[in-house]
Amino acid sequence: MALTGQKIAVVGGGLGGLCAALCMRARGADVTVYEASRGFGEVGAGIQVSANGLRVLRALGLDPSGAVRSQGLTLNNSRGGRVAILPNTAKREVRLFHRADLLALLADGCRAAGVEIAFSTRLTPDTAPAADLLVAADGVRSAFRSHVAPAHAAPSYAGQTAWRALVTPPNPVGEAGVNVYMGAGQHVVVYPIRGGTRINIVAVDDTGTQTPEGWQNATTRDALVARFAQFGGPVPALLTRAEEVNRWGLFRHTLPHRWSEGRVVLLGDAAHAMLPSLAQGACAAFEDAWELARCWDDFADPDTALGTYERRRAPRVARVMAEAQANATRFHHANAVTRALGHSALKLGSRLAPALFERRYSWLYDFDPTA
Repeated sequence: MALTGQKIAVVGGGLGGLCAALCMRARGADVTVYEASRGFGEVGAGIQVSANGLRVLRALGLDPSGAVRSQGLTLNNSRGGRVAILPNTAKREVRLFHRADLLALLADGCRAAGVEIAFSTRLTPDTAPAADLLVAADGVRSAFRSHVAPAHAAPSYAGQTAWRALVTPPNPVGEAGVNVYMGAGQHVVVYPIRGGTRINIVAVDDTGTQTPEGWQNATTRDALVARFAQFGGPVPALLTRAEEVNRWGLFRHTLPHRWSEGRVVLLGDAAHAMLPSLAQGACAAFEDAWELARCWDDFADPDTALGTYERRRAPRVARVMAEAQANATRFHHANAVTRALGHSALKLGSRLAPALFERRYSWLYDFDPTA
């Protein structure tokens, strides 16, 4: 409890902000979370949390077992034919949440630990409260990023649009895994949440028409069905049952040249928003939260603490961002020959050398942020 008496302000009551609050509180700090919205609601849809992120949740005393446990990743072609199966091992656990359920898990943990949550409070660098440390976890539109890194490059459009929807199946889905359907310039991700009573869909397509960044850009089911008409297998039936379809533009973000200024530090998407094609946004924020609390605890000098946090986190985050960008390309081969060759290699490799696939991502999933 070395941080007893320290006052920590966390800006943003999303997944990263609440995790950071709980990490700081676990070390004794007095923590207040400032959230602009009026309360927590049914925000977003599905979200995957892999083993590296789950290790942080469990170290904080949170139990993720209420979420669907994924049995693995299945890669399919656009017609629904199976390309490769990449099963999850006991060491590579993945949980499939509704985002609101994961948010509630963290929020309940914060309240039980004595973290104060102030809703309807939108902070800027000019209105920030006095604190020993201010953690800016306020997302891709962070009001604090330009304060910390004023020369930070603006995000650039990635040439892709993501569509998100939930489906209520006629019967609960028994197969607990993530399916990716890969087509020319498009892919569709499907997985069950809430005990299989709901199915999460994220569909991504290449397009030169830029869509604003952010989840709340409503569109129609008919537009979704028409846009992804090339897909066969189970995809068409799922898309025709889609509810409350939203879409948003995907943007490439670069790491800021610095993550802190004085007693203000960036965390999660405020520092390193990434493409969703590796499903690591939340996990990276959880890793940030644990490392920031550890550094703030270990080093008495604020500059040393925050500098160490950045040095430890930036190289790993840069690698995750690069791999997410690579996946966005791999899933979308427009050339039929290139796509067929790539799918054949995946199929052969998953059958003859499954250990190679497991080792390829050992740096990502086997990492223990709490060690």
